[in-house]
Amino acid sequence: MPQLLKYLIIDDDGLDRQIVEDELSRFITFTKIAACSNALEAMELIRKFNVDLVFSDIEMPQVSGLQLLKTLPEPHPLFVFITSHPEFALQGFEENAFDYLIKPIHPGRLESCVKRINDFFLLRHKACSFDQANEMHQIIIKQGYDKYKIDINDILYLEAMKDYTRIVTTAKAYLVLEPLGSMQQKLSSSKFVRVHRSYVVNIKAIEAYKDSKAILSNSETIPVGKMYKNVLCENFQ
Repeated sequence: MPQLLKYLIIDDDGLDRQIVEDELSRFITFTKIAACSNALEAMELIRKFNVDLVFSDIEMPQVSGLQLLKTLPEPHPLFVFITSHPEFALQGFEENAFDYLIKPIHPGRLESCVKRINDFFLLRHKACSFDQANEMHQIIIKQGYDKYKIDINDILYLEAMKDYTRIVTTAKAYLVLEPLGSMQQKLSSSKFVRVHRSYVVNIKAIEAYKDSKAILSNSETIPVGKMYKNVLCENFQ
């Protein structure tokens, strides 16, 4: 990680703010700027300190967490919503929230979120560009003056990360400055299938499908959205 990630906590409940602060203090890659009781206070601090991350409640007086995210100009910090209301999850993701945690926070779920955040910033620090190779079974990842030719068959899945796409292969992961939908269009539709609004998976990498999750050959599990289940079942034999 090139530097500590600066974060804000926003919650109108003092006890909940303290719980989130205590949980996040365990992670050495994060440094707290402030814990705010409302979104208006947080808005000023986001601008002043160039914050990387915001851990925010959704339902708050005056301005909600979702309204705050909508009003911030791009590029804005990554938002992780922490709330007691799972019904707001879809709206949160539609506003490009990075993650969505349900109160009370489960330590394992938070650790998973923090790992994804660290991976995102580490990869963004050395972000790559993407080109289609002359050979249809390969793509080219460019990082500075270096080029990496990747066999499409080695790609396990693609994950949306705001304006970037994380490409996970059998050997390592790359981050390219291109949205997931655009990346999917450049890959073979017979080999890669959308299983979630944030994931495109190589069909051959799927070992099993159960409990609304695709289990991959590297033992990772990928969530399968309701609207994508039929597509996955049609392609996964």
